[in-house]
Amino acid sequence: MRACIFAFDGVLAATIPLRAQSLVLAVEAEGHVIDTARVESVIPGRSMLEAAQLLLPTAASDPTLAELVAMRAQRSYRALVAHGVSFDRESLGLLHAAVGRGDRIVVRADSERRDVEPLLALAGLEHVVHLLRASDDPPRGVVPSLERSWQAIDQRLESLAITVSERTAWEAHAATAAVAKTVVSQVTFPSGSN
Repeated sequence: MRACIFAFDGVLAATIPLRAQSLVLAVEAEGHVIDTARVESVIPGRSMLEAAQLLLPTAASDPTLAELVAMRAQRSYRALVAHGVSFDRESLGLLHAAVGRGDRIVVRADSERRDVEPLLALAGLEHVVHLLRASDDPPRGVVPSLERSWQAIDQRLESLAITVSERTAWEAHAATAAVAKTVVSQVTFPSGSN
C-alpha cells in the first residue's frame, strides 16, 4: 500500500494569500507595517504564531505582541474561509487518482484543524482523507509545527507498515519540501506552485 501526503495550504487549497493577508492586517492593527510579499514567503510551513514571531522584530523581547497578532490573524483568517476557499483542480485530480488506486491519503496543514476540517467537508474530501495533521494538533512543544507534523505523519505511516519508499508528498514550497524529504521517497510540486 502507498501513501500520498498533500499539503492543504498552497497545494490543495489557495489559502496562503488569505493567511498572509490576515497576518498583514493583524500586524497593521498593532501599529506596525509589514510587506505582504515577505509574509507570503515566510508563512508556508508555519502556524500564525510561528510566522508572527519570525516577522516581528520585537517578538523576542515582547512575546505577547506576537501572540496578540497571531490571535487576531487567526480570527481574521477564520472569517475569510468560513464560506469556503478555491481548491486546485490539478491537485484534486491527483488526490482522486490516488484514491482510485487505493492509496492512503494524508493531508498536512499549516492552518488549524478547526479551519481545515470544514473546508475538506465543503470540498467533499472528508471521507477520502485517512489522516489529517494540522499545525495545532498535539503534542505541542518547542519543535516547529511543520517538523512535528511530519514526525507524526511518519510515525502513523510506520504503524501502518507504509515505508518511506512507498510515500509521495505534494508540497508547494522548497522549505516545506525539504522537511518532507526526510520521511518520503518523492516530493512533487504541482504546476503553479513555488
